[in-house]
Amino acid sequence: MKLWISNKLRKILSLFSRLPQKHPKRFVYAAMGDSTVEGIGASHHSKSYPSLVFEKIKLTHPNCQYHNFGKSGDRIRNVIENQLPLVLALKPNLVTISIGANDIRGRVKLSQFEKDLTYLVNALQRKTNAKIIINNIPDFSALPTLPIYIRIASKILIHRFNKSIEKVSENFGLTLVDIFKLSRQFCRQWRNFISNDGYHPSDAGYALWAKAVTDSLKLNISYN
Repeated sequence: MKLWISNKLRKILSLFSRLPQKHPKRFVYAAMGDSTVEGIGASHHSKSYPSLVFEKIKLTHPNCQYHNFGKSGDRIRNVIENQLPLVLALKPNLVTISIGANDIRGRVKLSQFEKDLTYLVNALQRKTNAKIIINNIPDFSALPTLPIYIRIASKILIHRFNKSIEKVSENFGLTLVDIFKLSRQFCRQWRNFISNDGYHPSDAGYALWAKAVTDSLKLNISYN
């Protein structure tokens, strides 16, 4: 009798073991862009704004994977050529983009920048189901460390490039984060919010940046 019960129990357990196992759902966050994405100016890469955004996402998506492709000096063309293929391969759920300052410094034509940004966003939307958050260019023209003649020229260009970013964002239905407005606070209290290089955000500056991004997040983003 005991042997019969034991055999019966083994059969039941065997049936349960064949049932489909529930695996944690996959969620991928990819950050694309320039030195502000890489976190230049922060005391540690964990203090970059994408890293801080990732920490926030993990509260509701504990199985989130995080990939930071930001590279100091990158322009929009570099992002397309070097970062985009890697991001597309990941099939991310969320993408953040911060780009444009190096295009201004490199004298990239506004029309070319807008064309390249359109290509980038279009590729992401066609080949992934990711929610895309993009920020405009910070007002680095207000930094007291810059010579006055550079500030004047930069302010004009920043406004023009930000108009382009806003246009592409509206055309594709992206979430636009107004870092330009927030950066005014950086510059008013630049000793707190700007790093020792006089240009990039400090840990405190990136924390404000991350909050602006996470405030725009709708954390009911779909899983893959």
